[in-house]
Amino acid sequence: MMDKLSNVLLPIAEKLSKNRYLTAIRDGFVSIMPLVITASLFTLINSVFVGEGHYFDQWFGAPCNDFAKIGSVISSASMSIMAVLLVFTTAKALANEYKMDTSVAGATAVVCFLCLTPFVSDAKIGEYVTTYYLGAAGMFTAFISALISVELMRFLLGFKALVIKMPESVPTGIARSFNAIIPVALTVIIFAILRIITDAIGAPLNDLIFNWIQTPFTAIVSSPVGLIVIYVLYMLLWGFGIHSAYIFNPILEPIYLASLAINEAAITSGTAATEIITKPFIDSVAFMGGAGNMLALVIAIFIVSKRDDYKVIGKLGFVPALFNISEPLMFGLPVVMNPILIIPMILTTLAGLGIGALATQIGIMAHTYVLIPWTTPPVISAFLATGGDIMSGVIGLLILVVSVLIYIPFVKVMNKEGIESIEE
Repeated sequence: MMDKLSNVLLPIAEKLSKNRYLTAIRDGFVSIMPLVITASLFTLINSVFVGEGHYFDQWFGAPCNDFAKIGSVISSASMSIMAVLLVFTTAKALANEYKMDTSVAGATAVVCFLCLTPFVSDAKIGEYVTTYYLGAAGMFTAFISALISVELMRFLLGFKALVIKMPESVPTGIARSFNAIIPVALTVIIFAILRIITDAIGAPLNDLIFNWIQTPFTAIVSSPVGLIVIYVLYMLLWGFGIHSAYIFNPILEPIYLASLAINEAAITSGTAATEIITKPFIDSVAFMGGAGNMLALVIAIFIVSKRDDYKVIGKLGFVPALFNISEPLMFGLPVVMNPILIIPMILTTLAGLGIGALATQIGIMAHTYVLIPWTTPPVISAFLATGGDIMSGVIGLLILVVSVLIYIPFVKVMNKEGIESIEE
């Protein structure tokens, strides 16, 4: 059964992991992570400690208000223009794959993205763009603009007649810029024409992409059925020794980041968060100790395992698992290619997602709106990602306990396997 399944899944997984577009999206997303985490932490500080009516504000007053303004500025300057950041970093990553001038490609992609973005004219302040189109709602438009603009430039640069040749005496950097003038101009013109066409039909392309692609796709990957399918496949691939994050994260994390941005904007404006499935939510309830809730497996080994090899590896893997690094256990026990342990790895992931989503839906667990580092220890991560909500930490602890209980019977089965191997 495992062999048949691996023959089907492994070729697909290999192709996805090597897809240059998914790789570019992943690398573009990784590039902005420090900024997003910084903005999220300031949102946490503002909403829990220094914002109006919170702890430090009641004690210190005006200085806290000034500090809150700093956090608000940082949040607006990063989360509100997330699509602009992503269009540049994604285009730069793809251009680097093609050995193109990454700065020119990134800058051109930003202009192409803005060509598709509606500008508002005001008699007093001139033209401006609302941050609605530059933030989470513009994320898919950003990815499409980045990938297509780079491909267009690459295609046009292939025609020698369109490349301006400069004398050898001209510095290399300046020569590269002149080489790309005509391809860049044609690329931008194509996007501008597309904008005019969509304006003629009365709907900005951003809105069409958001309504026809981004919203339905978000609904699918965040639905109960979608989550089950995705994370069963996610853990199965891990079971075959494939690092699933390289395949799924470029697809899922932009969606979950957009949902996080919606929650963050709601909390900042003083309204209720609405999105359950976000990146920190997934990390807090389904990746306790890394993929497959490996921290729960370590605890189960400490409680019921009679195998000396498991106990030794469990001790070695405990500290990494505290910081959500699962590889020592995945390949050390191993969990990889071990049908007995792959089953609870899937079950604990689904149990964590189910308990967390239900608890959030009924109001026991708060919505996540703070993007914390993925290495934040379990339980603490749920507490911090929800802005310091104690019950969210309690739910995190409950999920960890349930995961340990799920692993225990399977660890006992491995005890028998260990005895049988010794007797042989």
